[in-house]
Amino acid sequence: MNLAPVSKLLTEGATIFYSDYGKKAVDESWTKRLSKIIKKAEDVKPYTNLHIATGRDSLFVDNDIDCPEGNLLADYFLPHTGMTFGRESTPRAHRLYKVIDLKKEHTRKYWSFKDKSKSMLVELRANKHYTMCDGQYDNGEKVTWSLTDEPAEVTWETLHKSNSLLAVACVVLRRYPNEGLRNEYIKKMIGALWQHKVEEDDCRKIIEAVTITAQDNDKSRIARITDIYKRERTEHIEGLPKLAEEFNWTDIEVKEFKKLLLRVTGRDLLPEFTNDFVNRVVYIMKEGLYYDLEDKEMYKGEAIDVKYAKYFPNYTPLKWWKMHKDNKICVGFTYKPDNPNRFVTINKKQMINTYEKNDIEPDDKADTDIFYDLLEHVIPHDEHREHFLDWFAFNIQFPGVKIRYALLLQSSEFQIGKGSLFDILRDILGHHNTRKIDLKEALDKGKKFLIDRQCVLIDEAKASGTWGEKTMFVNTLKTLITEGTAGTRQLYKDYEESDTCTNYWINTNFKDAFPLPLNEVRYWVYFSPAKPNETLLDEFHNQRLNGNLVQGVYADMLKRDLSNFKNTSVAPRTPYLNEMSELADKPVNDWVKEHFEQGVYPLETDLITATELFDFIKRESKVKITRERDVAEALKLIGGVRKRGCPVKQVGKDVNIWILRNHDQYTNLTAKELGAKYTPFFDDKRTRD
Repeated sequence: MNLAPVSKLLTEGATIFYSDYGKKAVDESWTKRLSKIIKKAEDVKPYTNLHIATGRDSLFVDNDIDCPEGNLLADYFLPHTGMTFGRESTPRAHRLYKVIDLKKEHTRKYWSFKDKSKSMLVELRANKHYTMCDGQYDNGEKVTWSLTDEPAEVTWETLHKSNSLLAVACVVLRRYPNEGLRNEYIKKMIGALWQHKVEEDDCRKIIEAVTITAQDNDKSRIARITDIYKRERTEHIEGLPKLAEEFNWTDIEVKEFKKLLLRVTGRDLLPEFTNDFVNRVVYIMKEGLYYDLEDKEMYKGEAIDVKYAKYFPNYTPLKWWKMHKDNKICVGFTYKPDNPNRFVTINKKQMINTYEKNDIEPDDKADTDIFYDLLEHVIPHDEHREHFLDWFAFNIQFPGVKIRYALLLQSSEFQIGKGSLFDILRDILGHHNTRKIDLKEALDKGKKFLIDRQCVLIDEAKASGTWGEKTMFVNTLKTLITEGTAGTRQLYKDYEESDTCTNYWINTNFKDAFPLPLNEVRYWVYFSPAKPNETLLDEFHNQRLNGNLVQGVYADMLKRDLSNFKNTSVAPRTPYLNEMSELADKPVNDWVKEHFEQGVYPLETDLITATELFDFIKRESKVKITRERDVAEALKLIGGVRKRGCPVKQVGKDVNIWILRNHDQYTNLTAKELGAKYTPFFDDKRTRD
């Protein structure tokens, strides 16, 4: 076993894990695989299989050559890299690269050709994949390193293009005929590449590599490239149809080869001239613009013609589109997660359904314990936790169906995991179907967040809303929670009624966050007693981001029995609603919080008494107040700690002092010591608190 490359990879941030020696497959979840991560090369035990996890936090990508032709041709197309490994029979079949612009969406890419031979040609293993880099297969064949220098740094585009060229060359070499038929084969193959808009330099690279590898020394075949490529596009060139006819290619082989050619030119993501184009472009009557379903952008007609002109050499794209019987004309857009169709009819008007299901598959074998550990930490009460799970799962099982009440989770501590629970719901539904906003955005008159989201988190903890704003928010959200439509306004446009299926989740760190009336039925309120647990949160997010926790929770939620959950009912009443209603019905709480956060008189100090503050507010503020007790409750809400019986010389009696800031500095002082540090700020001589 060669540990030198392992040590080098670990130094550069690669993730390497081990498995049983002599087995090809790793029949374990990502979580269990990553529990076997190797920290140091010295820790590697003899007779173990080593695997490199591609992508992730590192930038390593494995270029796997899966066919005999690929191993013969690879050096002509793939960038040189100093790290290669493979089986004893194909020692350089795996080439490691460091992809400098690797993104989350770069996962596994493969190039295949369905014929009588092995279908897989080459592949790129990126995010969420792995490759054995040292060890032994179950058939006894060993995997060893052949080069252990520095891995090459490349871009994803470079690898994608070079592998596309290699895949085409593999097919050309695989079907290369015997002497006597080669002239016609090469002539028609060059014609096929020309017709499919493969660049001349790329064509030359393919043909030269194939002929050299096939030990075909006839230079005249290469000369045909220049002859064919200098012709006008309107001239007749025999290409793939004739090639298929003369050399007995099946229909499926022709189709597969076309796919490879599209990938060489980068047109695999673009319409294949006509039929695909008409299904891609839609005219939007309300906008007077064209909508491209692939890139989700609006264009003027002239821009569409320019964008696709090169694929329509004999006419303008839109002229052809307008005459096509299958062209799509829609009134506008809608968002219908409960409808699988791209085009839907609403009130006899055809609309584009902008909903896109998240690309994720459930995994009922995944370890989900950490999710339930965090949930129990945040919501330790069994009854409330079960109801939360019902609400959570309903969003997943019934996308696009409204729940007639919102979740409201409160905690006095920050970073306990409320937002983390929403993160995993967001991972399941898709970030494009969810959103996080603050109080200010929730009050935006345009309400753009309503238009195309399944679930919205309103994080009040990030906002400093005034009493009036919070009252406005509660009144605004009342109708949004229950109604299926809402007035919205896009930039520079009039208000209009828009369908909305959005469900709402609110997180706050203040018990007096919202002035909810006692008879409120649109909010399910829970106060969490949890304290921060950094270890628990770190492990949760590690498994969420690096393992298959999301897929596992997805599977659990799909299986959850919701027969007793009624989405159209009022919110189950909790004792926490009464407490929030009582606290929030006191404008003094908002006044104290605002002055404290801004550090303005008289709440700029570390120490204060409720008695003095009560008299100050009563005489100097417009806030109506009748009880000193309400001031004490307000001080408690902002984190104040009360010390009783502190002798204050200026007052002449013992008073109760509230510590507002720098708690470590004052908490351990005796009552006498704390009283000596306090200086009254108002002309009050009473001693009650």
